[in-house]
Amino acid sequence: MPPDMNNYILSSSLYFLEIETNIGIIYKIGVTQRPIIKRVAEVKIDLLTYYSSAAIRVLGTWEHRGNIELYFKHRYRDFNHPIGSLTEYYKFNAEDVKIVLRDLQQMQPKILSQDEIDILEKNISLIQVAV
Repeated sequence: MPPDMNNYILSSSLYFLEIETNIGIIYKIGVTQRPIIKRVAEVKIDLLTYYSSAAIRVLGTWEHRGNIELYFKHRYRDFNHPIGSLTEYYKFNAEDVKIVLRDLQQMQPKILSQDEIDILEKNISLIQVAV
């Protein structure tokens, strides 16, 4: 795996959102390197292209877990609900969403190893030099 991919995975947080639209509830899984509040605002803007309303609730975030998104997409692919070009949306019933949340909440907090800390610190140093 390229070093920059390691940095992306380590500096990304996995998030799980519940979105109540004017025609029903959908869910979104994704990763972001930015504060979740900024990502939620972007998601809302994206969805308002397709829906007349979108109330978003953050069901959970998991730091340093950018690697889990692909696993989630694979495991829950049967629930995938693309919206136009937006692909990371899912339709779950009430019982299924409990199972998904339980699955995600079983992840222990990621404790970074010294090598992982070094990868992140090296990237921060490179950004500072570039500025």
